[in-house]
Amino acid sequence: MITSELLDETVNLLSKLIQNRCVNPPGTELVNIKTIGEYLSTKGVEYQIFESAPNRGNLWAKLSGTSDAPSMMFGPSHVDVVPIAKPKAWTVDPFAGEIKDGFVWGRGAMDMLFIVATQTVAFAQLHQEKFQPKGDLILFIVADEEAGGTFGVNWMLEHHPDLLKVDFCVSEMGGAALDEGKVVFMLGEKGGAWKKITFTGTPGHGSMPYASDNAAVKAAKAILRIRKYGDSQIPLTTEYLTYLADGLGMGKLQKFMITTPLLLPMTLKLLNKKDPNTAKIVHSLSRMTMSPNMVSGGVKANVIPAETSIVVDIRTLPGQDDVYVMKHLQKALGDLALKARIEAISEEDGGIASSGNASVPQSNFVSAMQEAVNQEIPGSTLVPFLMPGVTDMRYFRDRGAQCYGFSLLDPKTSTKDMAGLPHGVDERIRIRTVELTLKVYYNLAQIFLK
Repeated sequence: MITSELLDETVNLLSKLIQNRCVNPPGTELVNIKTIGEYLSTKGVEYQIFESAPNRGNLWAKLSGTSDAPSMMFGPSHVDVVPIAKPKAWTVDPFAGEIKDGFVWGRGAMDMLFIVATQTVAFAQLHQEKFQPKGDLILFIVADEEAGGTFGVNWMLEHHPDLLKVDFCVSEMGGAALDEGKVVFMLGEKGGAWKKITFTGTPGHGSMPYASDNAAVKAAKAILRIRKYGDSQIPLTTEYLTYLADGLGMGKLQKFMITTPLLLPMTLKLLNKKDPNTAKIVHSLSRMTMSPNMVSGGVKANVIPAETSIVVDIRTLPGQDDVYVMKHLQKALGDLALKARIEAISEEDGGIASSGNASVPQSNFVSAMQEAVNQEIPGSTLVPFLMPGVTDMRYFRDRGAQCYGFSLLDPKTSTKDMAGLPHGVDERIRIRTVELTLKVYYNLAQIFLK
């Protein structure tokens, strides 16, 4: 049973995890991993810590099943957080873990330390209640998700694969109410295919630019072409918009507007005027996206650059491989493609290299998630959603597990909060969200594994 005392423990654990400042890079996640271990020890839970590098590591614990029934994992859930770009812009100290106004404030509160804390406490409570699951229940807390998982999930799968055989996983994020009683869960995610595009030129004096072979000018033209192609020429896919429309119970006209490729550009323009954050989501679900986000080149203001590079954040839908990516990137560049050197940015070099992936939208496990939510918000309906970002769950989907982003946010949480708070200024999570998520994880284990 989830009590108010357990909620207080969860909030305090979350606050401590924020205070530990496990910023990646460099990571130093072991301090958070040990904090979680210390909490589990107070509840009599046995666990293992695996150090993957100095000051970095992962935690694993298991409640053994009484049969060979399907197993379930709380996780993989990560304890590393992204850096703070403008700390002075924050209302509070981003690493104080301050509790005020019904929120826990700080970097990582939403992405995704509240899930780490709630999964840890729910697991410990089930252990204390001597819960005997039919299938194994695993708690798996990891490092390095924000940089691709090299020292987290990927390291564990290489060194301890037998510990991570699992049928179902729940991790980040899900749980937002897109409409009254309509709660999203993440059935999959887009892939990442970051590319570095380099142009060369002929150096010369910046005071005489006429007819110069300027690498920066080529890069500037490439940026504009990529942006235009991504907005208006890239092929559209409506499969994931159809899931969204059906789940939200849209009327025939609304559904027709959002799932008809010819009408989608107009629909996006209308939606952007009314609700820009929702427009961004709809746009990302309908296509591979290409966003040129970094530019570097030149050695001095008065020297025409011999080389300029741009980094393009490319996100693919399930089924879109690197051949597809290169085909459309070259189309976007046009004749500039012949003048460019295009390279993939590996995860070892700080990039993202993964394929889009998704689990089934309907199953007995999804029904159990539905029941777990209904116990807290009666009459609600789960809506399948494809996550625009990349998570560690891709590693488990690649190995045949069904994985879902699943939590339960306070219905007051807006789409603006969902889009702007993770990695943003004044990141915070409602205490009511912590309570609801703690309860649905506890409920899910009781429903699916009992």
